[in-house]
Amino acid sequence: MIAINLLPSEYRKSEATPIARFLSIVIGAVVVTTALVIYGYVHYSQLRGVQDLREATEQTYTNKKMEADVSLALQAEINAYELRRKAITDVARGRILHSKKLDEFLSVIWNGDDRTAYYIWLNNLSIKPARDARKGAATTGGSLSFSGFSDTINFSRVTNLRDALKGKKAFYDDFKGISRPVFKAHQWDDGLEPSTAGKFQFDLTFKPLSEDKTKKGK
Repeated sequence: MIAINLLPSEYRKSEATPIARFLSIVIGAVVVTTALVIYGYVHYSQLRGVQDLREATEQTYTNKKMEADVSLALQAEINAYELRRKAITDVARGRILHSKKLDEFLSVIWNGDDRTAYYIWLNNLSIKPARDARKGAATTGGSLSFSGFSDTINFSRVTNLRDALKGKKAFYDDFKGISRPVFKAHQWDDGLEPSTAGKFQFDLTFKPLSEDKTKKGK
């Protein structure tokens, strides 16, 4: 039998939503809501925490890098100073201190004011530096030359001085040799004392620095 509802639409009884459609709507709403909740949790909770951790890590890395750069710069400066110190030390070890040589030389000349072996006075003293024949190779380490007078014309007094210079190891070790004395008796007639003296001259030759270094390194 066919039933026809002739009532106007506003008076008609509303039809119920099919159960399948209703369930699909409810499930869809639950899924969307759950997704929104998960998104909000991840975005505003977990992701924010990860971002904070990343920012903190980047800041720590930046600070550590700055500290490392400062440390490397200080180490480079230390290395530069060490190289400079080593160069200065090498130069100091590889050169002859003429002031020290002069002090040692004059101590021999003075001889504690003991006049029994020799007694002299100087009228000339000169020191010549090393000469280079070619770059990096010195033909001589220089020389120390002096001349003066002995209190007598006795030649042995001058040879005593030569022996004293050679016998002072700290002084003579830096020399290759000493010349034989150039000696000449000298007289004055001015009425002053002494009226006679022995005029002499000595030349001492320094060892080349390269030779001195080689012997020290053995």
